[in-house]
Amino acid sequence: MLFREEIEKICEYWKKMTSWNTCIFDMEATSLSLHLCMVATKGVKLASRIMDSAALRLDKQDEISLHTTKQTLAMYVSVFVKLAEDTYHTKFNDESLFSLLGALKGVAAIGHILVKDALESVNYVEYGSSNYSLLVQDTGNIWDEYEQNINNLEDKFRAALKDNFKIYELVRPTMEKAMTHTILFVSQMVTRHDRVLSYTPGIKGRHAGRATGEGEPDSGSPVHESSGS
Repeated sequence: MLFREEIEKICEYWKKMTSWNTCIFDMEATSLSLHLCMVATKGVKLASRIMDSAALRLDKQDEISLHTTKQTLAMYVSVFVKLAEDTYHTKFNDESLFSLLGALKGVAAIGHILVKDALESVNYVEYGSSNYSLLVQDTGNIWDEYEQNINNLEDKFRAALKDNFKIYELVRPTMEKAMTHTILFVSQMVTRHDRVLSYTPGIKGRHAGRATGEGEPDSGSPVHESSGS
């Protein structure tokens, strides 16, 4: 699996935090730290899943290259690793949360671009012109909805900062909602990318985790999550 080293690094931070001799008054903060590490792990696994999907390709000049895809995803993965590191060193702050939301949105955007490239490359006759147009429109609508959901979470958290609201209480639900939206969106894009390219003969790459959820993170700890992707 791509980005395995990064996942293992996050897991190391997770293991160290589970060994903390935490007093009862600090248990909630430790629990949040562990939760953020789990979110970071899921983010990296989603990036890996997108890269697996990118391997199924047409290799046309107007496609986003595998090298560019990997470089861009690696940039977002570094944000997830930094989050785990900051959480371990108790340096997680407001900007950390916005960076995390931005990284999740960035990973999702790569998945959206892959589908757009595929749609622009395949022969619409294979779908029928009307079905093809609906598919293009629907893909755009799904992205708009996802982006709006993440933007709403950012706006809500930013408003809480201005009103000096209980920021701490917002972190976990904000991350849970952002991760739920992103997992759903990435799953849709990976499945759609695979399905669109299946109409075109001679595709390079392999079918990775088609509509099975393989590689999609579960809700367990980073240490015990499946490494399949």
